[in-house]
Amino acid sequence: MEGSVVMRENKQTVRYIIGAGIAVLVLLSVFASVTKIFTGFDIDEAYALALPYRVLQGDRLFADMWEVHQTSFFVPYIFLEIFYGLTGSMDGLVVYTRCVTTVLHLGISCLVYRELKKNIKDEYGITALLLAFIYYNFLPKWMINLDFSMLQLWFFTLFLIFFIKGMKGEKSVWMLVVAGIMLALDVLAYPGMVFVYVAAMILLFLNKESRWIKMGGLTAGCAVSAMVFFIWIFTYMTPGELIEAVPKVFMDGSHQYDMMTKLGLYASQWLEVLIQSAIVLIPTVAATAVISWVYRKWKWEEKGGALSIGLLFCLLFEIMISLLITFAALLVTWGPFRLQVRYIIQFVMAFVLYCQWKKSAEKDVVCVGTGIILWCSLAAFVGVLIASNVGPVTSSSYLVAGNMVFCFLTMQLAKNKGKAMQIFAYAGTICFLCSLLMCKGFYMRNTEYVPGDISGPLAKVEEGPLAGIYVRKDDWVRYTSDYETIQENTTEQDQVLFMGTEGLGNLYAHGKIVIPTTISTPAFNEQWVNYFEEDPQRIPTVIFIAKNTIDDRDKFFVKNVFGIWIAERYDVECMEETDSLCILRLKNQ
Repeated sequence: MEGSVVMRENKQTVRYIIGAGIAVLVLLSVFASVTKIFTGFDIDEAYALALPYRVLQGDRLFADMWEVHQTSFFVPYIFLEIFYGLTGSMDGLVVYTRCVTTVLHLGISCLVYRELKKNIKDEYGITALLLAFIYYNFLPKWMINLDFSMLQLWFFTLFLIFFIKGMKGEKSVWMLVVAGIMLALDVLAYPGMVFVYVAAMILLFLNKESRWIKMGGLTAGCAVSAMVFFIWIFTYMTPGELIEAVPKVFMDGSHQYDMMTKLGLYASQWLEVLIQSAIVLIPTVAATAVISWVYRKWKWEEKGGALSIGLLFCLLFEIMISLLITFAALLVTWGPFRLQVRYIIQFVMAFVLYCQWKKSAEKDVVCVGTGIILWCSLAAFVGVLIASNVGPVTSSSYLVAGNMVFCFLTMQLAKNKGKAMQIFAYAGTICFLCSLLMCKGFYMRNTEYVPGDISGPLAKVEEGPLAGIYVRKDDWVRYTSDYETIQENTTEQDQVLFMGTEGLGNLYAHGKIVIPTTISTPAFNEQWVNYFEEDPQRIPTVIFIAKNTIDDRDKFFVKNVFGIWIAERYDVECMEETDSLCILRLKNQ
């Protein structure tokens, strides 16, 4: 009797501790969300807003826009249309879209929690909650806006939810049709996600149970969505015109590599991954050796259970690297992109742990779903790498689902290894979550990946799309000056070209923006010349050149193909200048 009372009291104490811990995580997540909404700004976020803005001003996909990521416009466009309809301007747009993105991301995170809680059984329900917190605080590009990375994560998540439901037979065909629609939207958000379709079809084929019907259901969802998209495109251009336009999109110099160059680049990038991995794993090897020796020396297995060297190694890596990222700010100035190789390492570890776990796990929806998430995440990562112009380390933060699986498997495998390993497993997941909270809420993403955090000197932007955002003081000077300069030097009748990495400049002007691509890594090549020569009605009346994008302007106007095109038509000799911009007007205007 006394034993049962003590047990109940112990359980109640555990619940109080868990409740207090959850309250702390909620407060930290709220703080991280607020700081993410109101601090920092980056060229990639500007690009995410420039894309839908072009559609808002009347530009048409493929016909007027030669943007690499243009098909990701649809969700942000809806919310820009609402914002402009209510306000009649773009002032405060960044705060608005960040708030919208945060609410949407919270909604998807709650859906993830519901699905996890429904399927993952543990005594206190803490596993599903921790994984949901990880999902909410793990941002693919460490910015919170309606860009293609967030859309990719959301639609990929929705695809996985419906695909797993379809695989287990719960209204399987219709679930797979919906999964196909989500996958099609994911491909629009990030075209490289087409590799997920290949992985999904292989998984359905290997499943054998009604394989052809299920494969047909998934394909039907994708096909219907694609058909709707192309019907819309063909309302203003013919199939032939679309085929002719697609190569123009891929003339973008920052994504334009021949196959040998691409392979060489991949080889050097993955060599960098191996070197970084070897360096960060050395302390883990040493710590594992020491702890395993102490474990056996003091005979902890008699109290804490048998030691699993492989699981201990994974947990120690997770804990040590997470603590380093969490507390690095005490020693150096960091940003959220530091040591991202850890996501690749944990993703590889997740496959190893899964192979070990599924030998003893029940072949239920959790086991099947875990495998699906891993293989589809691998396919998605391959798609990101092939479509991206950055390397695997920078892109590894797209491995959200894969790293969630890693945390889940460490907690699952620790269940039968005694209290000591269970404590290690939950400690590892919490440490990982704390490192994500630091990346989201403390470290700040700045233009050109400059390291920084919210403790540095910041200034609040008071006007324009960035109104309400706190940025670094030198960035504040440039943003404010550029906005005022472009506003003062444009009218509603102007056609304006902004040439710079900070695409938000496209939203500053009066008049209409005319530009082939607003990408944050512009390469002023033949694409730019062809865009204006194809339709002379597009020729800008005023051009703003960002000095931080083109350093040697004298050489640019003589050597660069688009620079020569500009020099022939604009008053280069009478160019006006500010600290950050050059202003050119058409000759004889």
